[in-house]
Amino acid sequence: MFVVPKSEITIGSVRFYGEQAGVNAVTIKESVDSLGNSATVTIPRNFQRKDGKGILDYIHTGDKVTIRLGYGDNLYTEFEGYLAHIGDGTPIVLEIEDEWYLFRKTRFNKNFQSTSLKEVLQFVFPGYTIDDNVNSPIPEGYTIRDASAYDVVKALREQRGFFTRVDVEQKTVSCFYPFNYKGVETHTYVFGTRNCTLLDELRKKELAPNIISNTLKFVRKEDIKLHITAKGQDRTGKTIVEELGDNSDDATKRTMNFGTECQTKQALRERAQAALDKQCFDGYEGKITGFGVPRVHAGDAVKLVDPENSEREGTYLVKAVTINYGVGTGFRREVELSYKI
Repeated sequence: MFVVPKSEITIGSVRFYGEQAGVNAVTIKESVDSLGNSATVTIPRNFQRKDGKGILDYIHTGDKVTIRLGYGDNLYTEFEGYLAHIGDGTPIVLEIEDEWYLFRKTRFNKNFQSTSLKEVLQFVFPGYTIDDNVNSPIPEGYTIRDASAYDVVKALREQRGFFTRVDVEQKTVSCFYPFNYKGVETHTYVFGTRNCTLLDELRKKELAPNIISNTLKFVRKEDIKLHITAKGQDRTGKTIVEELGDNSDDATKRTMNFGTECQTKQALRERAQAALDKQCFDGYEGKITGFGVPRVHAGDAVKLVDPENSEREGTYLVKAVTINYGVGTGFRREVELSYKI
């Protein structure tokens, strides 16, 4: 049964809805590695006029944006944010940022003599509740010069390795280290097969092939060359470092910052070894492209079912997702796999 993909996009007081929405394309990008997510919406410049005015008379930068996508009457909110830029070309490309858009506009100046991570975050997020997950001392002090909350968090993240999620509605700032990040939901993707017996077995399990295409490559643990430089912080805020993994010249080199989760060299080495083991495994690496459902998001988990190679099945953390919706191209999700769970 074929179900028509549909969209409902609200920008300020303007709503684009249904098959005649006038939206050429939508792209949403999410990643557990990025500080924020983003989207683009493409609309024709000659979109229908109202009261003698064009679409650009009704939408403005800073407008709240909600993007809902789905099939038939089942639409789900896939992205919420703010209109950051209106392109001047044809068609019109609208660039949209998530809640971090608000925190790029703020400006702060302060010189902390001796402080903590939580105190700095509380200063640039006044009125917000800051959790204690990655709190640590900054005995050397910290200086903010004409910087936004976004700039401050970006700099602290690069120095200390933590990730941040901001909830504007609940007015909370949550911090976590990516190596402890756990997917909130697990989705299933099934490889196709021409074997009728295997297809019957899938049907009995109420499963059906749903992978449109993929760039997956099966790798063996012994073939992965990875060198890790692990960083932590002791109780005084001093950086400690451990090196482990493959030392050959052609090894992939990565730096991992565990912050105050590892305050001794032994603890740091144990955590770094666990992270290394997660990234050196027998399994798939690469991307899969599926339909608009299941509704996979960055940070979720994906279970791969391979009827012809059951020994290659497994569950993986989702590193990034690109959602594409367009007239004539349909509704697709490109899912990038991270380490095996």
